[in-house]
Amino acid sequence: MATQKNGNFPTVCVTKSLTVYPKSFHPQQILTLSNLDRQCPLLMYLVFFYKPSSVHQNLSLDLVFSRLKSGLEETLSVWYPAAGRLSLNPHDGKLNLWCNNKGAILVEAVTQVKISELGDLSQYNEFLESLVYKPLFSGNFAEMPLAVAQVTRFGCGGYSVGVGTSHSLFDGPGSYDFLRAWASNSAIMQDKGGIEVHKPVHERGRLGMANSHVVKSAMAAPRATAIDHLYLLIQNALGNGQNLSEMAGNVKHVTKTFHLTGAMMESFKRKVFGQGRSNFSCSPFDLVAAHLWKVGFNPD
Repeated sequence: MATQKNGNFPTVCVTKSLTVYPKSFHPQQILTLSNLDRQCPLLMYLVFFYKPSSVHQNLSLDLVFSRLKSGLEETLSVWYPAAGRLSLNPHDGKLNLWCNNKGAILVEAVTQVKISELGDLSQYNEFLESLVYKPLFSGNFAEMPLAVAQVTRFGCGGYSVGVGTSHSLFDGPGSYDFLRAWASNSAIMQDKGGIEVHKPVHERGRLGMANSHVVKSAMAAPRATAIDHLYLLIQNALGNGQNLSEMAGNVKHVTKTFHLTGAMMESFKRKVFGQGRSNFSCSPFDLVAAHLWKVGFNPD
């Protein structure tokens, strides 16, 4: 039984650790990562707290762990890249995602600490570091799991679930959807009727164009549709025979910085969406980007 110590708090004791495999295996394959995803192949951690209640008091740690394990098996069957590993391409040394069904790590732990003793849970506390499982990295990415989780039972009867997911595999929305699917697949959530889950699409070809002049071979990456569209727009703009450098040289550029406040963005949203905007939401970045795109094609 391993232990983790932290500050003046009692020890968090790890009582069980195992590898959780997908309930149904998928054929092994390599998914190419973007250059941005290759820059940060680290685990990003979240800790969820469940304060003691009459429901939690009747759930043993063994039962909670078992249900989370079965739910994770179901989830990894659909989110099978999360059961894979990162792999270095021997030809160019770049990291890619190897979907090899190696599984995720699930850890069980206990502590005598009460959740109420941790104070404001929205503020960082050094003790939180002991509520997540941190696998040792030997330098070999092929041995590093992309998804880990630790369920900890507190002395008050409450629980925490600390989850670590690879930043190369999940962005924010992707991580949210993965955790939502796991919660839905667990028996605990099914007792409450379940929740709506969005199924992921792992096929990279959906983002590209499979035209013969674009894809040279089965190993070549297709050009993204949006990039191809932008390329055609540039070609149309250069119909007079000028190249990009010549066109840029004939235009005087002025750099300006605009400060957009929250109040300005709310006013902008009301003008765009009116009273019906409650049925549609978008980020300030999406709104400004769409406006600039519209102005770019309709300068008048």
